Amino acid sequence: MSISESNSVGCSKLIDVRGCQESKPTKQGKHYSVDINNDPRVLFKDTIGNGREMKFKRNSTITITSEKIFYNRDDVEIKPASIT
Repeated sequence: MSISESNSVGCSKLIDVRGCQESKPTKQGKHYSVDINNDPRVLFKDTIGNGREMKFKRNSTITITSEKIFYNRDDVEIKPASIT
């Protein structure tokens, strides 16, 4: 998936990336392969500072930069999360 073809969400602080295998760093950011069998999730704070959690519906890839997380909308559900 290229960054130009994906959706994105603002990310002011990445908290945790679980169950996602880093496949390769690039100039745009880090690409991760998501395997649904590993109970993948990404915890982060959005640009307003609210806690968010990405839960995945199927195997996919995401790209994480210093400001955004790029993903395919059909593969991900983003919910509020309590982050302390």
